[in-house]
Amino acid sequence: MTHVTARRAATRERLIDAAIDVFAEKGVLGASVEEICEAAGFTRGAFYSNFDDKDDLCVAMLQRLHDDEGSALQDAVTSVGDVADDADLDTLLLAAIELFYASRWDDPKRVLTGQELRLHAARSPKMAQAYRDFHARTTHGVATMLETALSARGYELGTNGPVAMSVLHAVYDYGALGALIGSDTIEGDVRVQLLMEVLRALIHPQDADARALDQVSPPPA
Repeated sequence: MTHVTARRAATRERLIDAAIDVFAEKGVLGASVEEICEAAGFTRGAFYSNFDDKDDLCVAMLQRLHDDEGSALQDAVTSVGDVADDADLDTLLLAAIELFYASRWDDPKRVLTGQELRLHAARSPKMAQAYRDFHARTTHGVATMLETALSARGYELGTNGPVAMSVLHAVYDYGALGALIGSDTIEGDVRVQLLMEVLRALIHPQDADARALDQVSPPPA
């Protein structure tokens, strides 16, 4: 049973990998099950043994994304924690962007597939619920990490964490697609520059009184 389960898990992963490539080229609606199976080297039977339909595959893809991001975020948290306490704001912002990057797909095919999944969620009620759940989990986790890292160095967000993350997601998505299209208005990495500017606008020094309260130990129970 363990061998069969492992083999089935490997089949699912290959189908998801193949779907990422096919979705990036043709979109979710434009990609057929047959094309996904052909890219993965499997039959339709293998597909329907693992997924009810393309929506079911898309939900599994979102879960894969969430799991991958969770692992990457753990590594990125270390990079923010390693920033010296007396580092300037730009150094801290670059570390924060690394943390944010760890929660997003960066490979061109995955960037396109991520956009396709979002468009599909706008069309499919089943995908919409899964996408909302995925986005909420990811947004909350990254926001908490960013707020903690900023507070430890005397800074805070000018709005609540989830709102700030939604703004950053929108800016990142715009920049990620812009980088693939080729921007002639901004030189260098469009995404980094845009995120730096937005973060500068969102972050400000923490109120001295509030910072003092943060540092006060709670009274003994």
